[in-house]
Amino acid sequence: MIVGNVGWKGAISANARSHVLAFWEYAAFLANSIVFILIGGHEAHQPLGIFAGTSVVAITLVLVGRTLAIYPFCALLAATPLKLDASYQHILVWGGLRGALALALALALPDDVAERSQIIVVAFAVVAFSIFIQGLSMPWLIRRMGLTAERGGSTSK
Repeated sequence: MIVGNVGWKGAISANARSHVLAFWEYAAFLANSIVFILIGGHEAHQPLGIFAGTSVVAITLVLVGRTLAIYPFCALLAATPLKLDASYQHILVWGGLRGALALALALALPDDVAERSQIIVVAFAVVAFSIFIQGLSMPWLIRRMGLTAERGGSTSK
């Protein structure tokens, strides 16, 4: 609360600051882990194959939505100093990782929602695709776009 009201300067020492940041990183990791454990417990007995088609449609719609959000917005910035190269735009589209928030929202649906279990399964599929496909392919894509230091790209735009 002190840092939020006073700011980092003068509120705590540099050493204490690193400890506060480490604590909040751990708290976020713990919260994400709890949500994924809850989802895992829920999904362990779900017939995931039944919702495979719906999951593919949801993943496609999420990717299309991300595409429709990033490219037009970047086109608006093309004539400004905030212009982004196309390679960065591609990274933004593919790197739209989703996680525990989507799963927590799906789990928070009331039990009387008829499609609750389907929504949870589809949200889980979108998050799993995001983590395992998008997340694990991100280093390859970054190298492919030439955005690594060893390939001469600059990551400080």
